[in-house]
Amino acid sequence: MDLLADLTPPQREAATHVNGPLLVLAGAGSGKTRVITRRVAYLLRQGIPAHNILALTFTNKAAGEMRERIEAIVPGAKVWVGTFHGFCARLLRTHGSLVGLDASFTIYDQADRLRTVRDVLDAMGVEEPPITPEKIEAAISRAKNDLATPKSLAHRARDDRDRLVAKVYGAYEERLKAASAVDFDDLLVHVVKILKEHRDVRAELDARYRYVLVDEYQDTNMAQYAIVRALSVDHPNLCVTGDPDQSIYGWRGANLSNILEFEKDYTAVKVVKLEHNYRSTKTILAVADHLIQHNVNRKPKALITENPSGEPVQVTVFARETEEAEGVASKIASLVREGTYNYSDVAVFCRITALTRTFEQAFRSARIPYQIVGGVSFYERQEVKDVVSYLNLINNPKDDLAFSRVVNVPPRGLGKTSFERLIAFARDHELSLLDASRRAREVPGLKEKAIRAFLDFVALYDELAALRDHPAETVILQTMEKTGYRQHLKEESRGEGEDRLANLEELITAAREFDQEHPGATIQDFLAEITLASPVDRWDQQTGAVTLMTLHAAKGLEFPVVFIIGLEEGLLPHSRAFENPNELEEERRLFFVGITRARRELYISRCRIRTFRGQQQATAQSRFLMELPEDFLTFDDRSGVASGDSRWSRPSHNAYSNYPPRRPQPPRAATPAPSGFRLTTAAQLAGGPAAAGGGAAAAPGNLDAFRPGTSVLHPEYGLGRIVAIEGAGPNRKGRVAFTVAGERTFVLAKSPLKVVGKTGGSPR
Repeated sequence: MDLLADLTPPQREAATHVNGPLLVLAGAGSGKTRVITRRVAYLLRQGIPAHNILALTFTNKAAGEMRERIEAIVPGAKVWVGTFHGFCARLLRTHGSLVGLDASFTIYDQADRLRTVRDVLDAMGVEEPPITPEKIEAAISRAKNDLATPKSLAHRARDDRDRLVAKVYGAYEERLKAASAVDFDDLLVHVVKILKEHRDVRAELDARYRYVLVDEYQDTNMAQYAIVRALSVDHPNLCVTGDPDQSIYGWRGANLSNILEFEKDYTAVKVVKLEHNYRSTKTILAVADHLIQHNVNRKPKALITENPSGEPVQVTVFARETEEAEGVASKIASLVREGTYNYSDVAVFCRITALTRTFEQAFRSARIPYQIVGGVSFYERQEVKDVVSYLNLINNPKDDLAFSRVVNVPPRGLGKTSFERLIAFARDHELSLLDASRRAREVPGLKEKAIRAFLDFVALYDELAALRDHPAETVILQTMEKTGYRQHLKEESRGEGEDRLANLEELITAAREFDQEHPGATIQDFLAEITLASPVDRWDQQTGAVTLMTLHAAKGLEFPVVFIIGLEEGLLPHSRAFENPNELEEERRLFFVGITRARRELYISRCRIRTFRGQQQATAQSRFLMELPEDFLTFDDRSGVASGDSRWSRPSHNAYSNYPPRRPQPPRAATPAPSGFRLTTAAQLAGGPAAAGGGAAAAPGNLDAFRPGTSVLHPEYGLGRIVAIEGAGPNRKGRVAFTVAGERTFVLAKSPLKVVGKTGGSPR
C-alpha cells in the first residue's frame, strides 16, 4: 500500500521524518495513531531493522491497537510496541541483578503496596498515625516519580508527618527488597538507576533502540523523561507525540514541562502540528477550543474540522442528583428508541467514581445495560487475587505477601498466633516465610497441628513449583485442582461460590488467550501482563452497553454521544484545585478531554443540590460552564428554581480568564417546577432548619466556620456555597457562589452570612 496517499501534508511531514528529534503536537482526534504507525512502517521501508525501533505508550489497549496497525501494513514486523512499565519490566528481567533483583521478581499492585505500608506501620508500632496509610502510600509514589530517595525525603521533611513518611518509605523499600518485589514506580526508578550508573548498559540500549517513539508525551513523569533521554544520547532520533491541552495526570507525577520544553532539550528539533480534527462536529470543537484558551500553560494551536456543524451542546440544570441520573437515563433511552444510536455508542463521564452510584440505580430502573470502567478491578476480586497470589508465589518463592495470602486458603487450620510465630522466626533467621515453613519444627511454641499444616503447604508448593515453566492456563487449572480451591468455592453457600467460580473461568479464558498470543510465554510473563493492565485495557465497546467512567479513564477513547455530569464547583473543578492555578488549569484540561471524546452529540449537566458523602449541600455551578461560548449551547433549567434565574450566573471576577465579558442574554422563560420539588427556604434546601432564619451566624472570632464547601445564607442573595477563602484574620474574605445571584465576595467578619446545614469540607 501507499503509506502516504491518505495523509494530510502535516501528517505526511511527520511520518516521513527519519533522523533527528521530532515533536508532533497532535490535537484531539487529529489522527495521531495513524501518523505513528505510518512513521514506523516508513522507517521499516527505509531499511531500518525492526529491532532498532521502540514505540512506547501508556496503556496496553493503545499499544495493542498500534501493534495491529503496524502488522497490517508490514506483516511480520517485530517492532517492540508496549507501555513504559512493560518495557521496564522486560529490561529488569535481564538487568535486574544490577539493582539487587532476582529475575523472578514480583510486581506489587496498588492493594499490595497499601498492605505493605500497613505492615510497616504495624512493625513500627504506629497504631494511630497522623496521616493515613493511603496518603503515605501516595506520598511514597510521588517521591519515586520525582526520583527522590528515603534519605532525600527525610532531609527535606518539614514536620512529623513528613518524617513519618520518609521513615515508612525506607522500611517499605527494605520489605520489597527482601521479597524481591517491585511496585509500579520501581519499574521506572530501577531502570533509571541502571541507565545512570551503568554506562555500558545505557550505551548498549541506546544503540539497540536507535529510533524511539513516545506517544502521549505530555503524560510522562520525571522517571520516564530520564529513561527517554538516556536512550536518545548517541542516537537522538526521538519522536514524541502529544498535546499539552490533554495533560491530565499531574496528580500522579506527570510533568507538563516535558513537552512544553522539548525544543530546549533537543537541538534542531522538527515541530509538526496536527490541527485537523476527524472526530467531532464543528460545534463540539468550538466549545472545546473556547474553553481551553483560558489556559496559560499550553502551545497554541487550532482545532479544524470539515465535519458538519452538528447539534448544539446542551447544558441542563437539575434539582438534585437523582433527577440528573434519571434525566440522563431518559435521554439515553430516547436516543436508542429512536434508532439513532445503540447503547454502546453512549458514554457518561464524571470527575470522581463516587458519582456513579445514582446513575447505576437509574440505569437499572430504566433497564439500560451499562458497564463501569475504573471501578473495582477484575484482578482485585478476592478469588482472582487468591489464584494470582498462588501464581506469584510459584514464580517468586521470596514473595512473603503472596505466601501470607494463600497459606491458609483454602483453610488449613492455621491461626493468627501460629502465623505470628512463623513470622518472628523468619525475621530472626532472615528467611522468607516459605523457607521458614520448611523449618516449621524449629519454630518456638508452634503446635504439632500448625507444624503439619505448614509442612503440608510446603509440599504442595513444591508440587506446584514444578509447573513454573508451563503455559499460564495449565498452571492456573492445576493450581485450582491441587490446592482444592475450586472445590472450596463449590461448597460455598448462598450462591456466592458460583459467581466466584465464574470469575475464575474468566481468568482461565484470559490465560488461554494470552498463551495463544504469546507462544512459549510462562506465568512470569502472564503475571506481568495482568499486573500492569489498566482499567481501560478490559473495556469492551462491543458489549452493547452504555459506558460509565471517570474523565481520567476516558482519555484516548471516543463515543458518538457523551454526557458529562456534575459540573459544579468542588467536583469539576475539584476542590483541591481551588488555591492552585496550575491544578485549576489541569482540571480545565480534564473537562476539555471529556468534551473532545464526543463525536456527534454532547450533553453537560449539573445539580443545584447534591447529597455527597452523607451531606446535602447547595452547589455552585462550575466556573468552566461560564467559559463556554453561549452561541454553541442550549440551556435547559429543569430544577424548578424560577425566582429571577438567568441563563448564566457569571462571577464578579475570574483571575484565570483574559476574555472580555460576553454580551448579555435575555432571561429564559422559567421551566415549570417538577412535581414534588419546590424551592422554599434556603435552609430547607441545604438540609438545615425549616425557617429561613434557622442558620447559625459565625461570630467574628469564629471565622473557621466558613470553609470552602460550606452552605451559607444571605438575607438578600439567598442560598450559596463558599468556593474559596482568601487571606487571614479579621480581614479574611470568602467568595460565595449563590444559587441564583452568581458569585459575590465578602469580608466574612462584617458579612450577614449565616452557615446553614452541616459545615463539612468540600467534596473530595
